[in-house]
Amino acid sequence: MSDTCFHCKLSVDEESAVNALISGEKQTFCCHGCKSVCETIHSAGLASFYDKTPQGENLAPPPQATAELAAFDLDDVQAEYIDISQSNRTMILLVEGIHCAACVWLIENALQKIEGISNAEVNLAGKRLKLSWNNERIALSAILAELAKIGYGAVPFDPNLAEGALAKRHRSLLYRMAFAGFAMMNMMWISIALYSGASDGEFKTWFYWIGLIIATPTLLYSGYPFLKSALTGLKQRHLTMDLPIAIGATSTYFYSTYVTVYGIENGHVYFDTVVNFLFVILVGRYLEAIFKKQAVSATTRMLELQPKLATLVTEDTTRVVPIRTVQVGDTVLVRPGQKIPVDGVIISGKSAVNESLLTGESLPIFKQTGDYVVAGSLNGEGAFHVQVDKVLRHTALAKIVAMMDDAQASKAPIQTLADKIVPWFVLITLTLATLTFVYWVQFDFETALLAATSVLVVTCPCAFGLATPMAVAVATGVGATQGILVKRGEVLERLSKVTAYVFDKTGTLTDGDLTVVGVTSFNDLSEHQV
Repeated sequence: MSDTCFHCKLSVDEESAVNALISGEKQTFCCHGCKSVCETIHSAGLASFYDKTPQGENLAPPPQATAELAAFDLDDVQAEYIDISQSNRTMILLVEGIHCAACVWLIENALQKIEGISNAEVNLAGKRLKLSWNNERIALSAILAELAKIGYGAVPFDPNLAEGALAKRHRSLLYRMAFAGFAMMNMMWISIALYSGASDGEFKTWFYWIGLIIATPTLLYSGYPFLKSALTGLKQRHLTMDLPIAIGATSTYFYSTYVTVYGIENGHVYFDTVVNFLFVILVGRYLEAIFKKQAVSATTRMLELQPKLATLVTEDTTRVVPIRTVQVGDTVLVRPGQKIPVDGVIISGKSAVNESLLTGESLPIFKQTGDYVVAGSLNGEGAFHVQVDKVLRHTALAKIVAMMDDAQASKAPIQTLADKIVPWFVLITLTLATLTFVYWVQFDFETALLAATSVLVVTCPCAFGLATPMAVAVATGVGATQGILVKRGEVLERLSKVTAYVFDKTGTLTDGDLTVVGVTSFNDLSEHQV
């Protein structure tokens, strides 16, 4: 019996081992889940998936299938995520278990063979699946079940879940930065001692070893994202922006380790350079993550304008119900000071409504019977009944949020150009660093190493590749908080060439706050007394 699982390559416990015939040969699995997944892959003619999996990359055991998959077939549930008015539907799924390009190949090829599915596109970075299918020919639960058979769990994509995942990565980055910062502070004491003369004393070796002890976990933990990204890019034959960082940090670390372990008398260690370099890079990444999180939070704040409850009017009674249970044609009551939960027409009552989120108009607008109101706007002092026309994903507010998401995801022309240039820029950087090392190594190895590392660090194209997408994401997020909505990222690029602005509505160019412009007294009181 094999010691490792044929599917996921994890160790196999003899008591829980499962055997099965795969392509005529007896294979051992760690659990029934791996056995079922492997049998499904082979029966579908997708056995080459195992050949496409990167060498040394272990597959994860299949995730726990989501309970009650049939619930996703209900139109009421799907209506929270997509337009259900037609049978041809498109939904974004968040997929658990994606880890490499082989997973992308397996999912896309497995789903596109299923009748009723017109398109399946996997985003490896975001671990999302854009799925298009005919709801009359195949149910969504059946598609999710097929994904589970080949080892992947999927649920409809929710922006709140996305922000939660972003917050988790943000927290992990903070921990890595804090660890590197703590290591840097301790390493500075070692550096001060060495630069003050300890490098020539009897305790030099001790300081070198202490530096090695501090730098090793810092490189492995704080530098892990850069090392992983660089290795993944090399496996896929793609030069990433993290490759120069990984080469610069590891080459300096290994040389310093060589000097320490073998006790080279004339050598010097640069553990402080490794730690400080990682800390500075992580600070930049952390600031980038903060701005990106703020941009996503701007979208979330727009979603929070949508009330979660509504007062439903049935015959002569009213009751508070979840907004998802409200249907088109129902009647809801909007009391003074409440946010309007739906798009619809006022059938009785009147009030002043603040619609600044849509129109930019700072003053409330008077609404009466027959007027149209939108979800998220704020009711004034009156009360009225609204006949529901649109709810949830179909409201004007939901369309604004979707437009913001599209703008943040869109690529401006300059970003497309930058994405094409970055791999070549990395190649040029590596070439220059190599030439620098070759030139200086004939004089001194340490000088050559430091010079080559300096080239890698100084010419790192991180800012070049991240500046444009970060600018688009942050600009759309900040604009949303100020009431400015951007439909596409390319608009921001064109904005720099605009020489004149035309505003087609009177009254929108205000501060949004009421101010006193004059005081008139109808008695003997002075303006100051009034």
